[in-house]
Amino acid sequence: MTLNDPEQVQVIAVLHDSYERALADNDVPALNAYFWDSEHVVRYGVAEQLYGADELRAYREGPTLRFTERRIVRRAIATFGATLATVMAEVEMLVGGTRRQRRQSQTWVRIPSAGWRIVAAHVSAPLSAAADASWPAYADQMAGRLGLTLAGDQRTGVAATLERTAAITTALLAFPLGDEVEPAPVFTA
Repeated sequence: MTLNDPEQVQVIAVLHDSYERALADNDVPALNAYFWDSEHVVRYGVAEQLYGADELRAYREGPTLRFTERRIVRRAIATFGATLATVMAEVEMLVGGTRRQRRQSQTWVRIPSAGWRIVAAHVSAPLSAAADASWPAYADQMAGRLGLTLAGDQRTGVAATLERTAAITTALLAFPLGDEVEPAPVFTA
């Protein structure tokens, strides 16, 4: 097995660049074609977990936010022989008018009957980006994902609830629990 054969790295770089163009253009057929058409493909997003090609296609064909001014800040490609590659990228973009940072990882496999396909992908927000989140922008983003529209007071109320929930959750998640602690199966008053 050859690690980072220059020819293979170039092939993956070209594929990833093409994938990024399709993402920027919201070219749904092209985006679907980059992923393995299998029940075993997995994609974790910032707000979704997709298992199988059917879920992935349904997600792509649903309401999506437009990502503008998307650019790769840093990218690391590793190839393992001529059949396996990983792409790790730090990306900046505007989402609903707000600048966002994302991390993206993809596992590419050269499938004999289909060529290079993404078999697993993961998109996440860095902790610093999550901590600095604009709750109104986040509310808009999630509403868009759900096909909802938030107006005036609704948007303000949802954003305030998200901010309060995050503050409560932070304290709860910071509470130390030992490995021996088990959840109570029954609560009584």
